[in-house]
Amino acid sequence: MVTRLSSLSADKSATKIQAAFRNHQARLRLKKQAAWQIHEKLEYSSEQTEAKLKDMFEKLLKASDLLSPSVAKLLHKAGLPVEEKELLRLTNPDNVIVETSYQGPRIEGPITRKTFVDLIEAFQHGQVLHEKYVCQILHQARAILKSLPNFNHIDLSNLHHIYIIGDLHGQLADLLHIFNANGLPAIDNPYVFNGDFVDRGPNSVEVFLLLMVALIYCPSSVFLNRGNHEDIMVTVRYGFQNEVNKKYPTRKTPLLDLFKDIFSWLPLYSYVDAGKSKLMIVHGGISDRINLKKINTLTRSRYISIEVPPESQSGGKRLTADEDNEYRQIQGNLFWSDPDPHNRKGCRKNDARNMACFFGSDITEQFLKKYNLSMLIRSHQVKEEGYEFAHDRKVLTVFSASNYCNGSNWGAIVRWDYNEQEPWLISYKTEPVEMEKLSFNKQVTLFEDPAYQSLLEKIMTNKSLLQKEFEKADKNQTNHLPLTVWSEIMTNILQIDLPWLTLRSKLVQEDTQGILYNTMFDGLTLDNTKFQMSNLGIMEDLYMWKDMLMLLFNLIDFNHSGFISRNEFSDCVKLLLYGENGNGDVNEAYIEELSSAMDLDKNGKIDINEFLGKI
Repeated sequence: MVTRLSSLSADKSATKIQAAFRNHQARLRLKKQAAWQIHEKLEYSSEQTEAKLKDMFEKLLKASDLLSPSVAKLLHKAGLPVEEKELLRLTNPDNVIVETSYQGPRIEGPITRKTFVDLIEAFQHGQVLHEKYVCQILHQARAILKSLPNFNHIDLSNLHHIYIIGDLHGQLADLLHIFNANGLPAIDNPYVFNGDFVDRGPNSVEVFLLLMVALIYCPSSVFLNRGNHEDIMVTVRYGFQNEVNKKYPTRKTPLLDLFKDIFSWLPLYSYVDAGKSKLMIVHGGISDRINLKKINTLTRSRYISIEVPPESQSGGKRLTADEDNEYRQIQGNLFWSDPDPHNRKGCRKNDARNMACFFGSDITEQFLKKYNLSMLIRSHQVKEEGYEFAHDRKVLTVFSASNYCNGSNWGAIVRWDYNEQEPWLISYKTEPVEMEKLSFNKQVTLFEDPAYQSLLEKIMTNKSLLQKEFEKADKNQTNHLPLTVWSEIMTNILQIDLPWLTLRSKLVQEDTQGILYNTMFDGLTLDNTKFQMSNLGIMEDLYMWKDMLMLLFNLIDFNHSGFISRNEFSDCVKLLLYGENGNGDVNEAYIEELSSAMDLDKNGKIDINEFLGKI
């Protein structure tokens, strides 16, 4: 029997269903926002090593006598420009022979739009361009870049519109999607690429080469800004150097020197005269110390890396006050700063990245007024929708790498037309994930996995410190802590301010008495089977220093052989210990045990790749 509901009952039922659905959607949004906050903060925390490295190299100026002369010389060399004659000799494409077995694309004659299209098709099929043609492209692009001023001046009265592309991070699929949807660079279709072309993604070489080819065949309509990852020292940690090593094993050292040099010649920002609007496009941001007049006239190729300051032109070991201010404006503020996430006024230390600064809306307002600008367009930060306005819509962040680091963010680009006062924002995903078709739990898991893996590694890296603080706070030895105390210790030791109330169920057990803090380490171990060490804290130290050791290894292993001597490794550890203690007090027995443990086959050499694979 079928019973017909009254229209009133049907309306009430429909209202209840709609309310339940809205509540479910609201809870889902809150879950996603919490996951995004975790992902974003962990992303920033991974970059805090850059600040530590910068501090460490500054301390090196005072501690050179602690190291062997050869190692000290190599570490200082990292901040120096590549010697011109040597660079040209080692990377001259005329001296590179193409093997008869090579089946990839070739460049015969001038580089044209057809070259660009041919390379796109080859890269789509996974082909690797021969190093002869890589050198050919890079040298032609280098000649153009060296002729450019410190900033790109772009006049839309002639170009009519421009596309502004944020971070690409080696994600070839995103770049090709942008070209497919909006057209290839051309005289009547200009582009600004706002830095961070390399690192993280698997095709940084191909992305960078395509941008260089676009610059060569269309120099009046392709504009490049330097980002914080166009820094040879940063690329040690985030994948680009490793990619070059794998794709060009026989010529990796001169190619890396050539990339290092080209990075230093990239312009620092772009100015766009869009008629009714005047735009500044810069990778990171601004601060209260930015002086565009000074930035426009400095020698930008001096600034190789954020981590290693250039040599003083005064001849002294330290930069002069003016040189230091110049260095911090470029490497710190332009490339690394962020809008203040808490809407605070002024400039303050960027505690998320532990370097550069947060700048407030008042700083933006003063800067725009001083330089007669309408808007600041920047990149540098992944955003859930691919873009985000801040400071009363005077600052626009655009990030073009979708599904970044296995996340679920959209990519976005900006189109600005002549005499328009607002941008067109275009969002996309190259590998779309239909989130609404997934179960609720799957949505959160899919998004959070990479972030949680990083968090768990941080917890285990700091296991001893955490246990010490937990036990110190547990005065009655109950194995319990109040949630607020546990949260405070997690924040202080890990140096990440996360929503621990939300996270606790995924990290630790609790009962009516509070947090069972020791359960946080259940099932989490650092693999110590390969290394036989009497000091159980050494594995944690290796985890803690992994990124810094990787960078130091690559500097000392200047020919990228994959090996360094035990003595050189000992010097790395001495430098790390000096950076930690700041007083030159080094435990030689500890260093000897660590060096011995790392010399796996006892041949006096340390295999970098095997070592890093174990941690």
